[in-house]
Amino acid sequence: MDQDRREAAAWAEEWRIEHKRKRIIAAAAAVILIAVIAFAVIFITRMAMRSTFSSADEMKEAVQGRYAIGRYYEDIVIEGNNITHTYLAWSHYDRRYAEEYGYDADEDSVYEDRVVKWDYRRGVIKTEWMGDFIVDKDGNLRRGSYSIYYKTDEPRPDPIDPATLGQSSSDEEADAAEDAGGDADEVAADNADDSDAAEEAADDIPDERQEGLDAVEAAAAAAGVSAKSKDQ
Repeated sequence: MDQDRREAAAWAEEWRIEHKRKRIIAAAAAVILIAVIAFAVIFITRMAMRSTFSSADEMKEAVQGRYAIGRYYEDIVIEGNNITHTYLAWSHYDRRYAEEYGYDADEDSVYEDRVVKWDYRRGVIKTEWMGDFIVDKDGNLRRGSYSIYYKTDEPRPDPIDPATLGQSSSDEEADAAEDAGGDADEVAADNADDSDAAEEAADDIPDERQEGLDAVEAAAAAAGVSAKSKDQ
């Protein structure tokens, strides 16, 4: 009886260990399966937001040109394997801003880099030091989580002549309004609205732009690259 009891206990312990091992394996397999499915969903979702190409040459040809961030005066130009990232001096191009807050003596900040890999299967442009640029499904460039550079055929804005700053056109606009049968007071009100708009535009300069510039400067410093003036 004791022998039978010991054998039964041993069998029960063996069964418990084996059952526990199977549960651990099943749980591990479930975790791995969930991880694989999650990765696949993330990968498919991410790739659906990108443009992919059949070859590096096709990708290179498709992305040539200028990409800009609207009124924030920042752009990227791709020419061949060269990338030029420029932060335009705000006051050199926005008259209202320059007249309201002054004309900045600093020139545009220009950074140059080269493409080291056209990752056409993933829609990623890899550079020497600027990091990766993603070509989204609309053909625009994304950098990090905060910058979208929209492809455009428009050239850079023309810089303003600082000698013309402070020359008000209020009198001319008032005369034109009188000749047209309008009211000069309305013109003055419009000018006041324009001034308010300039102030609001200044207040709305995004922190993301400065963060982006800081990030580029840090990456450039780490790579031993310095900004170039637009005259170089």
